[in-house]
Amino acid sequence: MKQVLLRLKRLLALDSPTISTKQLELKTKALIKDRLSDVDRWKNDKELLPNWNERSALLASYITANTHVIEFGAGSMYLKTILHDVKSYTPSDIVKRDENTIVCDLNKPIDFDLTAYDVAVFSGVLEYVYDIESVVKTLRDANINQIILSYCCSDIVTLTRAKNGWLSDYNRLELEAIFFNNGYEIKNYMEWQQQSLFNLIKKNKHS
Repeated sequence: MKQVLLRLKRLLALDSPTISTKQLELKTKALIKDRLSDVDRWKNDKELLPNWNERSALLASYITANTHVIEFGAGSMYLKTILHDVKSYTPSDIVKRDENTIVCDLNKPIDFDLTAYDVAVFSGVLEYVYDIESVVKTLRDANINQIILSYCCSDIVTLTRAKNGWLSDYNRLELEAIFFNNGYEIKNYMEWQQQSLFNLIKKNKHS
C-alpha cells in the first residue's frame, strides 16, 4: 500500500503546493480503486477554504444546547468559535490539527469511545467517506442522539465527483434511507450552494 502511495506522489507531483483538476481526478480514481483516504491533501491547510465557514454556521444553528459535541473533519475548527451554549467541543480529523484533535480516518473503523458525546457534526466530510452507513451505524450504536451533516448529493450536484476529490456518490434518497434504517429521523433539511444540510435526531425506540 505504501508503494502505491509513493508512486502516486511521484506521478502527480503531490508535494507541490497546488494540484490541477486533472491531477486530482487521476489521484481520486486511484484512491477509490484501493479504498484509501486522501491524507496528503488534508495535511495542507490551504485546502481548508474560508467560505466553508458559512456552511458550518448553518449547521451550528441546529446544535442542541447543553450537549457534548464532536466534529469530524474539524479542519480550522471554526465551529468551535461560534458555539456558546454547549458543554464541550471535541475536534476530530484525519490529521492532527492541534493537541486536542482526535485523529480518525472515517474510511476505517472508528476506534475510540463515542459514548461521551451527544452530537456529531460532519461539515463537508462525508463526500470523502466510502461507506457512510458504517459511520452512521457506529454513531447509532454509541447512542449519539443528534447527527448534523452536509453532503453533495449526486442527484443535486452534477459536478464530476472525481474532479473534486469526492470518494462517494450517494443520492439524496439513498442517504435518507441510511438515516431511516438506522433509527434517525430528519428534523430539518435545507440546501446551501446545492449542498444538502441535514439535522438528524435519533428516534425514540418506543415511539
